[in-house]
Amino acid sequence: MFSTTLMAAKSALKFTDDPLVALVFYFTIALVGAGAIIAFFVWKFKNERLKDFGKTALAVFVGYAVGILVIMIKIKADEIKAETDMETFGMLFYPILSLLVIAVGGGIASLIATFFNKKAVKIIGIVTALGCLGAFIATMVEMSKYYEIVGSDYPGANTTGLIVSGIVFMVLIVVIYLLGDKASISDTRSLVYGAIAIALSFALSYVRFFKMPQGGSVTLASLLPLMVYCCMFGTRRGVIVCLIYGTMQALQDPWMIHPMQFLLDYSLAFGVIGVSGIFVEKDVFKGKKILSFLLGGVIAVILRYACHVCSGVFAFADYADLDTYSSALAYSLGYNSFAFVDMAISLVAGALLFGSRAFATQVERSSGLRKNEAVAVENVEDEEYSADNDEENAVQTDNDTEN
Repeated sequence: MFSTTLMAAKSALKFTDDPLVALVFYFTIALVGAGAIIAFFVWKFKNERLKDFGKTALAVFVGYAVGILVIMIKIKADEIKAETDMETFGMLFYPILSLLVIAVGGGIASLIATFFNKKAVKIIGIVTALGCLGAFIATMVEMSKYYEIVGSDYPGANTTGLIVSGIVFMVLIVVIYLLGDKASISDTRSLVYGAIAIALSFALSYVRFFKMPQGGSVTLASLLPLMVYCCMFGTRRGVIVCLIYGTMQALQDPWMIHPMQFLLDYSLAFGVIGVSGIFVEKDVFKGKKILSFLLGGVIAVILRYACHVCSGVFAFADYADLDTYSSALAYSLGYNSFAFVDMAISLVAGALLFGSRAFATQVERSSGLRKNEAVAVENVEDEEYSADNDEENAVQTDNDTEN
């Protein structure tokens, strides 16, 4: 089975022109294999050191994943710079990159702050949120300027349709977020795992079976790390991680002609992937993890597909092959069907993972820790509320006594 997987991966890598991607892919396989062998010997002969080994391995893997992420972004920056003039390059690339740097930097700072006190975490969270908001506004402004430059090439773009579609899916993501269980976002494990999931998905997205002419591709289960993260850490955290990943996709494969089209094809289309863990989180099917994972994934891909279709109809209608298709809608429905193929690969791989008892147990354990954390947070809030009430009552009693 392992040799079959390697052959499939090798075949997939033939579709890339960059030998560095192949080098990174095989080196990652070698690194994971070496880590597994070392872990086996530690477990066999030094079982008491297994926990320490796990912490060290996790730190190494996070560093490696972040390093690969930086390399991939640098490669894409060079590609964009070679294909466009510097003005257009900066207009599209730097605001998005600044948004990601602020988000990642804030996450790392929050992780460090968890070793000190909750107040520091809250302050860093507020500063990061304000910074991300500013970078997002800058991105939208620069995107609007870019649209004014290239807008003549897309006379069929329907601005009203893009805005309405974008708002609908924004509201939908907010609803998905609110459906998730309440949990603290300062948990160190969730931040580390989130960084790993984003980096893995981003690296796997470079292993393409084929690429569509106007954006979009079928990859080697690139969405699987994000979906697993959503199952392990819940819908709320999953939506945030998926939104960040979606923005990163704009750096890898940029097709941007309008701000709302950018949101539909990138941030929102991948942000709705956060719903993939909702059934695992709620345990709707009473321990049937595979069924919960598959159903959540199906709903996620349908929502992603809908985002791409709206973008295709309202932004890329000029590309519609009306000789073959009856309308721009029919063309968009057919063109964006690649999303189902891409998700199917992730669902099959995920079903195999959840079929492993050890993996399912780990997901269940993470889910249990998350729920216990949420309960603990609610208990602390209740205790603080009760303490505040007791203090107010005591003050009121003293005042009544003095009167």
